[in-house]
Amino acid sequence: MSFALETNQLVALVLAVVCLAALAVIVVAPWRNVRAEPRIPDEVETRLLLGEDPAEIAEDEDEEESEGDDGPPEGADGVIELDPERRSSA
Repeated sequence: MSFALETNQLVALVLAVVCLAALAVIVVAPWRNVRAEPRIPDEVETRLLLGEDPAEIAEDEDEEESEGDDGPPEGADGVIELDPERRSSA
C-alpha cells in the first residue's frame, strides 16, 4: 500500500490546507474586537433591520444625545435590589 501522491494532488492538498487556514484566520481574528464592542440599542437594531438609512439613524441618535436628560438612566426606575445586605430595613 503506497501513499504517494501525484504532483497535482499534492499541490491541491497544500492549497486546500492554506485556504482552510486563511478562512480560520478571517473568522477568528476579529472575534475579540467584535465581542468588545458595546451592544447596539434594541431600537437602533430594529430600525437597521427594517432597512432605514444608517446615516439618518446616526443623526437621530446624535440629536437624542445632545438633548441629554438629567434623569435616571433608562429602565433604572424598575430595578429591584435582591441583595439582602443592600436592601433597606425600612
